[in-house]
Amino acid sequence: MLTTTKAAEAREATARVEGRQEYIASLEAWHKRLNDQQAALTASFDVNSVHGWIINVWDDYPEGGTTFTYVEMRDVPDFICFDVLMHLLAYARGNSRITETGVNLSLRFHDSSSVYPALIGNPTGEYSLFKRWEMTIASVSYEHLDQVVAELQKAPMYQGKPFDVISES
Repeated sequence: MLTTTKAAEAREATARVEGRQEYIASLEAWHKRLNDQQAALTASFDVNSVHGWIINVWDDYPEGGTTFTYVEMRDVPDFICFDVLMHLLAYARGNSRITETGVNLSLRFHDSSSVYPALIGNPTGEYSLFKRWEMTIASVSYEHLDQVVAELQKAPMYQGKPFDVISES
């Protein structure tokens, strides 16, 4: 009986190690695919093909909590998204109608695979994963978010392109 139990434990341990290795390989492959996609985007991106910057402000968050905004354009490389959001962040921090709301603004690079690791290796699940720059808006009420969105819609153009700021879930 003891030998059978030890053999079963050994099989389980082997299966865990193999499962872990398979997951790590899937995670590495996913990150490589995204890095390759970014390299291709960077090589082929032409700002002249952009008619305007589509900015999505997420509106599904706990009242008084933190939400985020991002460039909702899959054909724009990360480094340009960063520049666009830095432009908006500088504008927002200098806009008294936004600062008077008391919101806290910052930038982050968000890798959703760190939040939802179980989606790695699942083709359907991986479709919903992303890595992107986001401007966070913390300590924001729904009323103040409407005010922030209205002001972001007035942001000066970036590289001669206007902003289309939307807030929808």
